[in-house]
Amino acid sequence: MSELNAPRFGTAWAVSPEVAQGYSKKSRHSRYMRPLALAIPIALLSLVTACGSDTTTPTTPTATEGSSATTADSAGGAAGSVLTADVGEGDAFTITLKDSTGAPVTTLPAGSYEVKVKDASKIHDFHLTGTGVEETTTVPEVADVTWNVTLVAGTYTFKCDPHAKMTGTFTVT
Repeated sequence: MSELNAPRFGTAWAVSPEVAQGYSKKSRHSRYMRPLALAIPIALLSLVTACGSDTTTPTTPTATEGSSATTADSAGGAAGSVLTADVGEGDAFTITLKDSTGAPVTTLPAGSYEVKVKDASKIHDFHLTGTGVEETTTVPEVADVTWNVTLVAGTYTFKCDPHAKMTGTFTVT
């Protein structure tokens, strides 16, 4: 055993058990930090990917999520009834269609309606389609528009064309 490697107990430079086993504070630190150094970029990448995704589900109720049927003016159909459509407030991935009470639309009687659309985003549009109806706002336009539509019996869809998961449906009877 060389003189440098010989244990010198009782002196100030005796070898610690970690050094004797081939470990140092630096290697122990590196061993514990290496997984953390990989986890941080992976977590940040996941966060950025989630924030930029167009697959986010709406945070406000859509026509397909409402639990109670919504009807318009029950006396003589829906003449003069107002529906409110909203899409992309603050670039959020939400799209809604509500009746004059603010309830999500799930069912309407056939008739004439005024649809007030608030398209609040340059990355979304509001597209209403169904029997005899084909109305849409455009990307990148931000606008408030009003459509007068006549709804007949059938199923209608409202959606954001660039983001297929932003959609809702309602039935006209």
